Amino acid sequence: MSATEENTASGRIDLRNERTLKRVFDQYFPRVREFAARFLGDGMLAADMAQEAFLYVWQKQPVLAGDEALKSYLYHCVKNKCLNYLRDHERELRAEEPGEDIEDDSRADHWLIESELKARVLEEIRRLPDVQRDIMLLRLDGNSYDEISRMLHLNVNTLKTYKKQVYRALRERLSDVRCVVWFIILLMLF
Repeated sequence: MSATEENTASGRIDLRNERTLKRVFDQYFPRVREFAARFLGDGMLAADMAQEAFLYVWQKQPVLAGDEALKSYLYHCVKNKCLNYLRDHERELRAEEPGEDIEDDSRADHWLIESELKARVLEEIRRLPDVQRDIMLLRLDGNSYDEISRMLHLNVNTLKTYKKQVYRALRERLSDVRCVVWFIILLMLF
């Protein structure tokens, strides 16, 4: 259930509601943390910045106009938290490692799009039948067909057949995303 589904018919997300805020946190925290990790390069620090962004949201308790506004608000909050952290700790970070210009908005946009695309693909994988879902998640974790075969007690050829079925299903389910991916690739080339 998306965050808007438990709010009013107007599609507004009322983050003053504690239950809604919890659902939003559960749904978006992994994405926001991954986005922060792209800025900071440190998973623990990224988790801290993501939590601080959610704390800020909890303190402000905004009412937002749907899921897209919510995502935009959350990503802007965590981006600002990360940039503030980098600004405040600039001297320490320079001493450790000469860094790149993190404030490059186009890079942040690419990270945001990549994060959202990954989340969408994983969401569709989680909707697959149990065996197919397990196979894909294990492959994404870097396991070989032989390892998966042993773990799931399936023949390697059966795994490959399932994988083909999964790719076919994902191509259909993600057909709307394919156009976006090609557009992003074209933008990156030029």
